[in-house]
This record gives sequence, C-alpha cells and structure tokens, in this order.
Amino acid sequence: MMKKVLMIVCGLALLASVGCGLSKPKAVDVPPYDPGKIASKAMELYDTSKDGKLDADELKACPGMLFSLKGPKSIDTNSDGAIDANEIKARIQAWIDMKVGLTCPIVKFVDKKGKPAKEVFGKNVTLTPDALHEGMLKTTTPIAVDDNGQCSPSTPDNLDNLSGMSYGFYTISIDGTQYNNLGVEIFDGAKEDDVDSFQVILSKGK
Repeated sequence: MMKKVLMIVCGLALLASVGCGLSKPKAVDVPPYDPGKIASKAMELYDTSKDGKLDADELKACPGMLFSLKGPKSIDTNSDGAIDANEIKARIQAWIDMKVGLTCPIVKFVDKKGKPAKEVFGKNVTLTPDALHEGMLKTTTPIAVDDNGQCSPSTPDNLDNLSGMSYGFYTISIDGTQYNNLGVEIFDGAKEDDVDSFQVILSKGK
C-alpha cells in the first residue's frame, strides 16, 4: 500500500502561479517507485554498449536522465561522466525519501547565455515520462511558455483536481519547434539551491 503524504509545494508565489491553492494540502499518493526495477529498465533500454554504464551519447534516447547527468545536481556521483545502476537507484530512493506526491515545478527555457529563449514564448510545452517509468507516470497537459520563458506543467486528473506532477525523468516537446533531445528531471534535489526553476538550455544544435 502506497504511503499517504502531504503534497509539498514551493512557496506562496509558486502556489498562486499554478493554482495549487492556499488551503490545507490534501493527502496525495507517492507513485510506487521501485529503485531496482527502474535502474534495471534503464540499463536494458539504453545501455547499448553493454558496459554497465549510460554515457551522454546513450542518454540521448532518455533526455530526462541526460538532464540529470549534465545538471547542477548531477546523478553522476562518482564523476566518471556516466551513470550506473547504483547511481540510478540512489536517485530514485532520494525521490522516495522526499515523500512528495505532487510538486508544482517551474520549467524555464534559456539560451546558452542563460537568458529567456524568446523563440519559445507562447509555444505549448508537453512533458512525457521517459520509457523507463513503464506507464507509471502521466504526461502533462500542454501549457504555453510565458514571456519569461517559463511554464508550470501539470498532469491531468490529479486528486481533487490539484495542480502539479510527480517526480520523474521526462522528455520535453515544444510545439512548432525542431528542438530534439530535450528533457528534465522533475525533482527538487536536481536544481540549483538558489534557483526556483528547472533550467533547460536550448541550442540550435539540439
């Protein structure tokens, strides 16, 4: 039986922006993450070299985990430039330990200089769980990027119509663009301490 937990939210400004509400949070189930199963599935799907590690080239097929490899709080704890099964299991366990059923993230699209990516203003964004989650997580409802390059994605049909989404590795699609291999790890421990958003860098090479 899944633990009942209180939804954790990220400040009053974020609550207001995504409609999580200012009333007492409701109990929300944490998805039934299985660290060993997710790690095994990741290696099965993406370890094409069969060396027991996932490098940046292999993770182009799993953009959410590629974000985690290159991100400010890298999943690559031994700094060898790749991710192994133990590192994946440790990260998933960190999700579980946070006891978050739904979170209300801000995803911000920036250029290589860290400025808001104007070319995606007004474009609809969708986050799709990477295949390693095997249907456990939901795809978000399309949402437009605002004039700060930001959006606050949410999955449909949440408990009591609460806004938010679950921790996980997600592929990002932006309508009307040709950006490929975009992804993000939605996990509060994956972003910089002094930044309130998950920053996704856009470049013409992607």
